[in-house]
Amino acid sequence: MEDCNWQKVDEWMRLYGDRIIRVIYLIIDNYHVAEELTQEVFVKAYKNMDSFRGDSSPYTWLYRIALNLSKNHLSRKSRIWFIPFKNEEKACRLTEPLEETVINKAISGRVRGCILKLPLIYREVIVLHYFEDLKISEIARVLAQPEGTVKSKLFRGRELLETIMKKEGLKDGR
Repeated sequence: MEDCNWQKVDEWMRLYGDRIIRVIYLIIDNYHVAEELTQEVFVKAYKNMDSFRGDSSPYTWLYRIALNLSKNHLSRKSRIWFIPFKNEEKACRLTEPLEETVINKAISGRVRGCILKLPLIYREVIVLHYFEDLKISEIARVLAQPEGTVKSKLFRGRELLETIMKKEGLKDGR
Protein backbone atom coordinates (compact mmCIF):
# COMPACT_ATOMS: atom_id res chain seq x y z
CA MET A 1 0.00 0.00 0.00
CA GLU A 2 2.82 2.43 0.86
CA ASP A 3 4.44 1.96 -2.56
CA CYS A 4 1.08 2.68 -4.17
CA ASN A 5 0.76 5.89 -2.10
CA TRP A 6 4.27 7.04 -3.07
CA GLN A 7 3.49 6.35 -6.73
CA LYS A 8 0.30 8.41 -6.47
CA VAL A 9 2.09 11.29 -4.73
CA ASP A 10 4.92 11.11 -7.28
CA GLU A 11 2.35 11.36 -10.07
CA TRP A 12 0.70 14.34 -8.34
CA MET A 13 4.11 16.02 -7.96
CA ARG A 14 4.68 15.74 -11.70
CA LEU A 15 1.16 16.91 -12.55
CA TYR A 16 0.70 19.70 -10.02
CA GLY A 17 4.11 20.55 -8.54
CA ASP A 18 4.77 23.64 -10.67
CA ARG A 19 1.29 25.00 -10.03
CA ILE A 20 1.54 24.38 -6.28
CA ILE A 21 4.89 26.17 -6.00
CA ARG A 22 3.56 29.10 -8.04
CA VAL A 23 0.49 29.58 -5.85
CA ILE A 24 2.56 29.37 -2.66
CA TYR A 25 5.10 31.82 -4.07
CA LEU A 26 2.37 34.29 -5.00
CA ILE A 27 0.95 34.05 -1.49
CA ILE A 28 4.18 34.31 0.53
CA ASP A 29 6.62 36.05 -1.89
CA ASN A 30 9.66 33.95 -1.09
CA TYR A 31 10.71 31.42 -3.71
CA HIS A 32 13.01 29.36 -1.49
CA VAL A 33 10.38 29.00 1.22
CA ALA A 34 7.80 28.21 -1.49
CA GLU A 35 10.02 25.33 -2.62
CA GLU A 36 10.22 24.01 0.94
CA LEU A 37 6.50 24.37 1.52
CA THR A 38 5.77 22.62 -1.78
CA GLN A 39 7.80 19.64 -0.60
CA GLU A 40 5.88 19.74 2.66
CA VAL A 41 2.58 19.71 0.72
CA PHE A 42 3.48 16.41 -0.91
CA VAL A 43 4.84 14.91 2.31
CA LYS A 44 1.55 15.82 4.02
CA ALA A 45 -0.37 14.37 1.09
CA TYR A 46 1.52 11.10 1.48
CA LYS A 47 1.07 10.98 5.26
CA ASN A 48 -2.63 11.82 5.00
CA MET A 49 -3.47 9.79 1.92
CA ASP A 50 -6.09 7.90 3.94
CA SER A 51 -8.00 11.15 4.57
CA PHE A 52 -8.29 11.86 0.82
CA ARG A 53 -11.81 10.63 0.16
CA GLY A 54 -11.93 11.61 -3.49
CA ASP A 55 -14.85 14.02 -2.94
CA SER A 56 -12.76 16.59 -4.77
CA SER A 57 -9.95 16.26 -7.27
CA PRO A 58 -6.42 15.65 -5.97
CA TYR A 59 -5.62 19.11 -7.35
CA THR A 60 -8.21 20.73 -5.09
CA TRP A 61 -7.05 18.75 -2.07
CA LEU A 62 -3.38 19.65 -2.67
CA TYR A 63 -4.24 23.33 -3.08
CA ARG A 64 -6.09 23.28 0.23
CA ILE A 65 -2.97 21.82 1.89
CA ALA A 66 -0.77 24.41 0.12
CA LEU A 67 -2.93 27.33 1.20
CA ASN A 68 -3.07 26.10 4.80
CA LEU A 69 0.71 25.73 4.91
CA SER A 70 1.11 29.20 3.37
CA LYS A 71 -1.23 30.73 5.96
CA ASN A 72 0.63 28.95 8.77
CA HIS A 73 3.94 30.22 7.42
CA LEU A 74 2.66 33.79 7.20
CA SER A 75 1.30 33.67 10.75
CA ARG A 76 4.64 32.33 12.05
CA LYS A 77 6.52 34.90 9.97
CA SER A 78 4.50 37.74 11.46
CA ARG A 79 5.73 36.68 14.90
CA ILE A 80 9.39 36.43 13.79
CA TRP A 81 11.32 39.56 12.88
CA PHE A 82 14.07 39.31 10.30
CA ILE A 83 15.66 41.35 7.56
CA PRO A 84 15.69 39.64 4.15
CA PHE A 85 18.97 39.89 2.26
CA LYS A 86 17.37 40.19 -1.16
CA ASN A 87 14.18 39.61 -3.04
CA GLU A 88 14.28 36.02 -4.25
CA GLU A 89 13.58 35.78 -7.95
CA LYS A 90 13.76 32.97 -10.45
CA ALA A 91 16.69 33.34 -12.80
CA CYS A 92 15.85 35.20 -15.99
CA ARG A 93 15.49 33.06 -19.06
CA LEU A 94 16.79 34.84 -22.13
CA THR A 95 14.17 33.51 -24.55
CA GLU A 96 13.11 37.07 -25.32
CA PRO A 97 15.29 40.15 -25.85
CA LEU A 98 17.02 41.24 -22.65
CA GLU A 99 15.36 44.67 -22.60
CA GLU A 100 11.90 43.07 -22.89
CA THR A 101 12.78 40.56 -20.16
CA VAL A 102 13.87 43.33 -17.80
CA ILE A 103 10.73 45.39 -18.47
CA ASN A 104 8.46 42.36 -18.02
CA LYS A 105 10.22 41.36 -14.79
CA ALA A 106 9.88 44.89 -13.43
CA ILE A 107 6.17 45.09 -14.29
CA SER A 108 5.39 41.58 -13.04
CA GLY A 109 7.34 42.31 -9.86
CA ARG A 110 5.32 45.50 -9.32
CA VAL A 111 2.03 43.67 -9.99
CA ARG A 112 3.09 40.90 -7.60
CA GLY A 113 3.94 43.60 -5.07
CA CYS A 114 0.41 44.99 -5.42
CA ILE A 115 -1.07 41.52 -4.96
CA LEU A 116 1.04 41.03 -1.85
CA LYS A 117 -0.44 44.22 -0.37
CA LEU A 118 -3.89 42.60 -0.44
CA PRO A 119 -5.14 41.05 2.79
CA LEU A 120 -4.67 37.26 2.65
CA ILE A 121 -8.41 36.55 2.36
CA TYR A 122 -8.48 38.41 -0.97
CA ARG A 123 -4.97 37.47 -2.11
CA GLU A 124 -5.68 33.74 -2.08
CA VAL A 125 -8.89 34.14 -4.12
CA ILE A 126 -7.20 36.46 -6.65
CA VAL A 127 -4.25 34.08 -7.05
CA LEU A 128 -6.43 30.98 -7.44
CA HIS A 129 -8.75 32.68 -9.94
CA TYR A 130 -6.35 34.68 -12.09
CA PHE A 131 -3.08 32.77 -11.82
CA GLU A 132 -4.40 29.23 -11.42
CA ASP A 133 -7.49 29.70 -13.61
CA LEU A 134 -9.76 28.04 -11.07
CA LYS A 135 -13.51 28.53 -11.39
CA ILE A 136 -15.52 29.95 -8.51
CA SER A 137 -16.83 26.47 -7.68
CA GLU A 138 -13.29 25.05 -7.57
CA ILE A 139 -12.06 27.89 -5.35
CA ALA A 140 -15.03 27.29 -3.05
CA ARG A 141 -13.98 23.64 -2.70
CA VAL A 142 -10.33 24.53 -2.10
CA LEU A 143 -11.22 27.08 0.56
CA ALA A 144 -14.16 25.05 1.92
CA GLN A 145 -16.39 28.13 1.61
CA PRO A 146 -19.72 28.81 -0.09
CA GLU A 147 -19.52 30.01 -3.70
CA GLY A 148 -21.25 33.27 -2.72
CA THR A 149 -18.50 34.02 -0.22
CA VAL A 150 -15.84 33.35 -2.86
CA LYS A 151 -17.62 35.62 -5.37
CA SER A 152 -17.82 38.36 -2.77
CA LYS A 153 -14.12 38.03 -1.87
CA LEU A 154 -13.18 38.01 -5.55
CA PHE A 155 -15.23 41.15 -6.19
CA ARG A 156 -13.79 43.00 -3.18
CA GLY A 157 -10.29 41.72 -3.92
CA ARG A 158 -10.48 43.03 -7.50
CA GLU A 159 -11.68 46.43 -6.31
CA LEU A 160 -8.90 46.67 -3.73
CA LEU A 161 -6.26 45.45 -6.19
CA GLU A 162 -7.41 48.03 -8.73
CA THR A 163 -7.10 50.77 -6.10
CA ILE A 164 -3.61 49.60 -5.14
CA MET A 165 -2.54 49.37 -8.79
CA LYS A 166 -3.77 52.93 -9.44
CA LYS A 167 -1.73 54.19 -6.47
CA GLU A 168 1.31 52.38 -7.86
CA GLY A 169 0.79 53.91 -11.31
CA LEU A 170 0.08 50.56 -12.94
CA LYS A 171 -3.47 51.42 -13.92
CA ASP A 172 -5.08 54.61 -15.20
CA GLY A 173 -6.91 56.53 -12.52
CA ARG A 174 -9.80 57.32 -14.87
